Amino acid sequence: MGFPSFLLRVVVLVVLAVPTWAQAGSYLRVVSWNLRHEGWTAEQTYREDAEQIWRQYGANSNSNNGCDLVFLQEVMNTSVVPAIVAELNAVSGVKWRYAQTPLIGRSSYKEIYAVLYREDTVSLLSSSVYEDTGDTFEREPQIVRVRHTPTGADYTFINWHTVWGNPSDRDAEVKQFGAVFKAVQDASRTDQDVILVGDHNMACTTASWANLVALSPTVACKLNVATTINLSGGYVNAYDHFWMQPEYVTEFSSAGRDYIGNTRDFVTRLADHAPIYLTLYSTSDTD
Repeated sequence: MGFPSFLLRVVVLVVLAVPTWAQAGSYLRVVSWNLRHEGWTAEQTYREDAEQIWRQYGANSNSNNGCDLVFLQEVMNTSVVPAIVAELNAVSGVKWRYAQTPLIGRSSYKEIYAVLYREDTVSLLSSSVYEDTGDTFEREPQIVRVRHTPTGADYTFINWHTVWGNPSDRDAEVKQFGAVFKAVQDASRTDQDVILVGDHNMACTTASWANLVALSPTVACKLNVATTINLSGGYVNAYDHFWMQPEYVTEFSSAGRDYIGNTRDFVTRLADHAPIYLTLYSTSDTD
């Protein structure tokens, strides 16, 4: 009888261990990047874009590179994103997919928002353009819902490029964004994890953000470091951010400015904004 008893203990231990293995934690690695008029004649560095996105994720050259989800701003035509995705497929060795908005803007100058995602780690649940009924925004944001497939965690991202114009134009848009954030959150019955990404042309310490910060639970800026680059290769303005409610987005792990080896070469050939990164850690969906 001793052998069957021992065998039974082994079986019980294996059964008990299986849920732990199934719920192993995993990181969702997110990039947001203003590409600087990507697609115009002098701005078609698609292979270099892919190399930066995939190989330079993180704060330094020793960071654990590779990512899962990418949000782009200042895409200037519909051929750009498929070209970057093709290069990402080649550089990363994994399969990528994308969704992009139509060209958006009040005047002849228009831009596209885009989301790129790895097929093996991210499921795209939806991508749409915010319904700006009052024409408040020069470029109404892209609303993207995704599922991190290793853990089942769902997130809603708001991808937004604030108007440049003059300071009063930017101020007027930013002051209205609390209502956008709340409307996007209220539109989902199941997912409260809303994260604002993009180029906001304003430091997140500016008083203009008061209506966003005042939401309940409090919305916090998780990145406020200089991300724009001047022609000398120096970092200048804190314009690119991640905003979220820590009470809901408990998966937050880290955020920062992606590594750039030579900023002067980078700003000359690629973009005048550094990409920024966000890491979210989960074991399951918390909503």
